[in-house]
Amino acid sequence: MRPARRVLHRLTASFDRAVARDAAFASLARAAASPHIRPRSRARMTAQATGAAAETAGAANDSEANGVHAGANPPSCGSTDKGDGAAGPGTSAVPVPPVPATAANKLEAWDFWRAMGSPKFHVAPMVDQSELAFRELCRRYGATCAYTPMVHARLFVESPKYREEIFTTHAGDRPLLVQFCANDPDTLLAAAKLVAPRCDGVDINFGCPQRIAKKGNYGAFLMDDWDTVRDLIKKLHEELPVPVTAKIRVYDDLETSLKFAKMVEAAGAQLVAVHGRTREQKRAADVRANWAFIREIKKQLKVPVLANGDIRSLEEARACLAATGADGVLSADPLLENPSLFSDPPLAPPADARQPLPVAGDTNARLLLEYLELTKQYETPPRMIKGHVHKMVGHWLAEFTDLREWLNHHGGAPKTADVLVPWVNELIGRINLVFRKEGRTLPIPKKSPRAIAREQAEEAKAAAVAEQAREDAAFEGSFFRVADAFRDCARPRVFARTLVRRVMTHSDRDIRHSG
Repeated sequence: MRPARRVLHRLTASFDRAVARDAAFASLARAAASPHIRPRSRARMTAQATGAAAETAGAANDSEANGVHAGANPPSCGSTDKGDGAAGPGTSAVPVPPVPATAANKLEAWDFWRAMGSPKFHVAPMVDQSELAFRELCRRYGATCAYTPMVHARLFVESPKYREEIFTTHAGDRPLLVQFCANDPDTLLAAAKLVAPRCDGVDINFGCPQRIAKKGNYGAFLMDDWDTVRDLIKKLHEELPVPVTAKIRVYDDLETSLKFAKMVEAAGAQLVAVHGRTREQKRAADVRANWAFIREIKKQLKVPVLANGDIRSLEEARACLAATGADGVLSADPLLENPSLFSDPPLAPPADARQPLPVAGDTNARLLLEYLELTKQYETPPRMIKGHVHKMVGHWLAEFTDLREWLNHHGGAPKTADVLVPWVNELIGRINLVFRKEGRTLPIPKKSPRAIAREQAEEAKAAAVAEQAREDAAFEGSFFRVADAFRDCARPRVFARTLVRRVMTHSDRDIRHSG
């Protein structure tokens, strides 16, 4: 038995070394192959944002070698004691996550960041809309990292059906951060352990401002409960074998925003994504994101910082990086309207840089065909597919209302990818016909027959209400005139009998006419 054990031990050791080597090659390949990792450009943007190019020239040169933000002053690769895969001080090698990774030896902060390839352009976490097929589409057009949809930790632990639907991935879907919403540390840890082997890190949502988050006591509404925020992050940091990250919002004042961000970092977050709006500022159209607050948070933290808010085009993404000094940017709703947002050069350059959305022409319709093909490869719930259809080509459906009516109609065959492909091709034909005949690349919204019928019904109802009001006013005026005449007449009984006789006569006449 002893020789057999020695052989088994050698085979196991060789397999472990091969796995570690393959992981190292994969990380290096991601970092080298991505056209969007430009440390030199990032250093220049940092110098521009701080207004101290001369003072940061030396730091910029160092950061170019290490692929990190010049203004953040991260430790040199391998300076931490943790992580057998960390390179030595002063080297430019990409750190490799240890195999097997544990809570004690996992990569942290800048080693974690570089191991992912220092990704600059991120697909933000979106409820039901940053699923695998959409992530894959965005990666094809410039996105260098992606979050999953927000996952409810308790449901993920309790429901296998929910787990199977909400979390899908594959070996090439990296780097990937899985985002959870939760308010109980133990439940969050149980959910996070289920996905840890299949992602680069686990993110905690402290930014969702929607009513459902308030009802469930998670997301941005935990910003009122710093102890719970700290406990959630600390639990994962101490017991999860992959890094924990956090997505937060700012407060109304800078001082509180900085304190909260520092507390999140101190609790163990190895990357912090900052949305530059407060919890109350839900609508992006109402208020601009506060990039100045993000810039100050970036200056104070020692871990990578991502900026979120007002990223509607590649030009705005670069402007945000320059203004905030952030290490990367996230885009959510604008990316739904333009999945090629991070493409360089732009797949569809906007005619007006101040209004990059909606995307002109048939570009999005063709991207939609590509997305539908991906949904055939990666099973996607119909509600997610329909949501992307509306986001990507909804502006054209405002003109071609019959196509919108068909899409929203609940009867007939299910709106599967195979059923939707001919529908999209019909839309592309109409868009191109509009361009050939009228030279237009943007739609002119029209009212659908259903909308017209609804408006007509509302107008008829309003007219009936107005007519009733006029009749009531006329009756009220007649009543008072009769009362005045009755009071002033010399023979009230005769007046009353005459009035009753006339009323009865008119009533009989109305009955005969109605008959």
